[in-house]
Amino acid sequence: MTITGNLETMSLAELLQWLSNGRQTGTLIVDNGSVEKKIFLRDGAVLSSSSSDPRGFLGHFLVSKGVISEEDLARAMAIQTEQGILLGEILVDGGAIDQELLDHMLRLNAEENIYDLFAWEVGHFDFLDDNLPDYELIPMSANITGLVMEGMRRIDMTKEMGKMIPSTLCVPVSVGPLLDQDEMDFGWRGVLEAVDDDRSIEDICLHTHSSEFFVCEVLYAKIKEGKIKIVRPRVIAPDPQAPAASAAKDDADSGPTSAQALISEAMVHLKLGVYEAAARHLGAATSLDPHNRELAMVVKELESEVMAGLQNDGVNHEKVPMLETTLDDLRAMSFSPEEGFILSRINGTSDIASIVKISPLSEIDSLLVFWKLSQSGQISLKDPN
Repeated sequence: MTITGNLETMSLAELLQWLSNGRQTGTLIVDNGSVEKKIFLRDGAVLSSSSSDPRGFLGHFLVSKGVISEEDLARAMAIQTEQGILLGEILVDGGAIDQELLDHMLRLNAEENIYDLFAWEVGHFDFLDDNLPDYELIPMSANITGLVMEGMRRIDMTKEMGKMIPSTLCVPVSVGPLLDQDEMDFGWRGVLEAVDDDRSIEDICLHTHSSEFFVCEVLYAKIKEGKIKIVRPRVIAPDPQAPAASAAKDDADSGPTSAQALISEAMVHLKLGVYEAAARHLGAATSLDPHNRELAMVVKELESEVMAGLQNDGVNHEKVPMLETTLDDLRAMSFSPEEGFILSRINGTSDIASIVKISPLSEIDSLLVFWKLSQSGQISLKDPN
C-alpha cells in the first residue's frame, strides 16, 4: 500500500500516529522541495531516519555534540572516499568513538532528524509499504507518541525562543561568564565557546555544525540567566545577483511570480554564467511549488548545469583554494555566514573536495561560495602540487 499526501492536509503528528496505529512497515519519505527526509518503520515502530540535509548527517551531528572534532571528521571522510566503508565504522576502528557511544549517537541523530520535520509547514509525503533499506538499522528507543510529544514541545519552544531571538542573523553578546565549572555537555560548550560577540547565530550554527534549534536552545538558557544579550543583525551588503525581494510576492502590474517564471529567469542567468543568481531562482521556484514533481526534475537538471558551469569556471574538486586577502583585511569585510565558514577552512593545503565534505552546506551551495569568492578575487584556485 502506497500513501501519498502533503503536510498541509495531514500533519506529521497525525501521519505518524496513523502509521503507528496501523502497525505499518515501510519508508515514509517527506520532501519540502529543498530537503528530503526518510523515516523507517517496522510494525508501526520507528526504526531510524535519514536526511538529505548535510546538517543531518552523522558526521556533522557528532561534531555538533563534541563527540569528534572537525579534524576527525575530515580524516574519516578521506578514508571513506578511498575505501567506501561506513563513516561510523571508520570512526570506531580509528578509536575516535566506541561502538556503544556510536549506537547511542545514531539513535539521537535519527530522533533529531524527525524532530526537525515538525517545523515544516509544507511538504509532500509518500509512504512506501514494505520498503526498507537493505543495511542494518540501529533501532530507536523512542516510540511514536514520545516523538510526537517532543516534536510539539519544540514547536512551542521555538515560538517562545523567538520572542528573545527574532532572527538567526542576530549576534549574541556575552555580558557574564558563559561557561560554568559544571558545564560538562560538550555540545553546549562548543556553542558557548563560539560566542565571540561578533558571530551571528547563523555563523555559530555553521561553525559548530549544529542545528538552529540546538544553538538557540543553548543561547536562550543563557539569555534567561542574564549572561547573554541579543543585538540586532549585522548589516551585510545586498547581493546584486540575488532575486528581487518581491520575487515571491504579488506585483501590481504582472501579478504573482510563478515558479515557471523563476525557472525562465534562472535559465537566463545560467546562460550568462551568473551561477549564484541561477541557483537562487531555482531555489525560489522550488519553494513556490514544492509538490510539483515535474518541476523538481527540471530544477535538478538545471542544477546539474550550474555545477557544470562552476567546473568550467575552474571550481573543480581537486583545486586548492588560497587566500588572496590578508586576514586583517578579511576581518574588516562583511561576509555571509556561508562565506565566513568556507573562508575559515581555507588553509592553503586542503582542496575543495576536502572542505566540501566537512561543510554543513550542500555541495552546490559550498561550490557557489568558492565560485563567488574566486570571482571577487578574495581567493584563487590553484592546481594541486
